Amino acid sequence: MNETQKFNLNENIPTLFHTILALTWLLAACTSTPKIQKVETSMLELNAKTTEPTDSSFIKTVLPYKTKMDSIMNAVLGTSEQALLKGLPEGTLGDFVADAVLKKTNDAYHPADKLPADICLLNNGGLRSQLPKGKITLGNVFELMPFENEIVILTLSGEKTKQLFESLIENNGAPFSGATVKGKGKKMTELKIGGKDFDITKNYKVVTSDYLAGGGDKYSFFSAPIKVDTLSYKLRDAIVDYIKDETKKGNTIKVAIDGRIKYE
Repeated sequence: MNETQKFNLNENIPTLFHTILALTWLLAACTSTPKIQKVETSMLELNAKTTEPTDSSFIKTVLPYKTKMDSIMNAVLGTSEQALLKGLPEGTLGDFVADAVLKKTNDAYHPADKLPADICLLNNGGLRSQLPKGKITLGNVFELMPFENEIVILTLSGEKTKQLFESLIENNGAPFSGATVKGKGKKMTELKIGGKDFDITKNYKVVTSDYLAGGGDKYSFFSAPIKVDTLSYKLRDAIVDYIKDETKKGNTIKVAIDGRIKYE
């Protein structure tokens, strides 16, 4: 094909347009059922010419609230010696959050039987951000835990507790505290709670969120617990309080993977 035989798109656009228009009309004429006959698209470039100018009065109204909010969210709660990261079957972020929530729950939990919570179990999906190395601000914790979920303490039978840890092994872990568990493949081979061998005849108290207690994230082993205790204490507030406590003690945040879940 030489140059003169090549299809010239620019010259043939009117012809193509009229052909498409005729076909559209023909298709419309051949049917009595209303149908979409034509779809038009266009591209709008967003720039200074196509967008409305900034509303200075709006910015002036909002600015004091933004300034106040920034000062609250930028408040430093403590310092971490490392970035805390999610991971499976175990991660530094999951270990830190589960340990912090279990500790602060038991600080605030004063049941009639005077027995503390044994375990904390959360989910990786509920950890929406990771924590940085260095200064940890209130805003960092809000990014980590943006939801308003509250802490719930469930008393579970030994059988339900066993199902909980079997699920952990089958699903390659989740953030938990207060126990160690081993598995081979998808089968649990060893479980210790509070450093003691698991006893299926005992009841165990499990700290979790109200979302997970309701069966969220397919945590079906939480259904029909023996007892439910609430504290009106948010997960996020427990994390904030834990970091503040460590700072008051002169401690920085330092988390090591401790092998609380292992596979043989």
